[in-house]
Amino acid sequence: MVQTITPEDGPRLLGQLREQGLLPDAYRCVYAAGSLVRGWGNETSDLDLYVVTDTPFPAEGAVDFHPVALVPDRVPVAVPALDDRRGDVEFWLAEQYRQVMEKVSWEAYRSERDTGATLSQFERDCLVKLGHAIALDGTEWLAQQQRLLHASAFGRTIVAHSLDQADTFAEDALGQLGSGDAESALLTVKLAFGYAADALLAHHGEYGTTAKWRSRKYRFAAPAVLPFEQYWAIETMRDYDPAEPDRWIEDVVGWVRRISMEAEV
Repeated sequence: MVQTITPEDGPRLLGQLREQGLLPDAYRCVYAAGSLVRGWGNETSDLDLYVVTDTPFPAEGAVDFHPVALVPDRVPVAVPALDDRRGDVEFWLAEQYRQVMEKVSWEAYRSERDTGATLSQFERDCLVKLGHAIALDGTEWLAQQQRLLHASAFGRTIVAHSLDQADTFAEDALGQLGSGDAESALLTVKLAFGYAADALLAHHGEYGTTAKWRSRKYRFAAPAVLPFEQYWAIETMRDYDPAEPDRWIEDVVGWVRRISMEAEV
């Protein structure tokens, strides 16, 4: 059964955070993100919440501190029970968001320093989820951050990185195939295709760097260069013939190159 979180759930969820000592008296914004916001949730989905403050919040219920390449250099995380499901609550400073947005600015992307390349996976995940987040409180702050994200070079950094990886793995796959190592070539070309798909999705505004929700995002983005049915046939290796691995591998490399031409700016 699909489950969804909406802004109307705000008062209830904020109350639960407050009861567990996980809501400061003053904050910029509290927002929900992830699969439950996009309508992709299920009974085992975590409820991802972000609490944004101006000063560090001593979240006594924090069970972990994720390192980030920012100042301060860590983000407290708590995992309370919220609505009878596992919560994942991250406590960010507004200043940390400013630093992350600076990393993905067009100025940084076009300069030699390209700080977008220094985004940690944790920072990248935060930006990916920010794009489809909903405010439980602090709507204006969230809307401003989403505008900044939309106008940033974040999507372009994913496209550039993913295309570079796709090209590298595609060439490696052909080299392995040429040496008679079809098994290694098969695994490598699957990596190449995954990166190419991520680049194509980012080109269409669907950011992500893991395969977990790739098929959902692909249906939503509906890129014309590779329709979903053809994409899914490759993703699931539907037309792969173990007796003729070369044909399938070379065909996928061809798709990787076509996608690269479409996504590259």
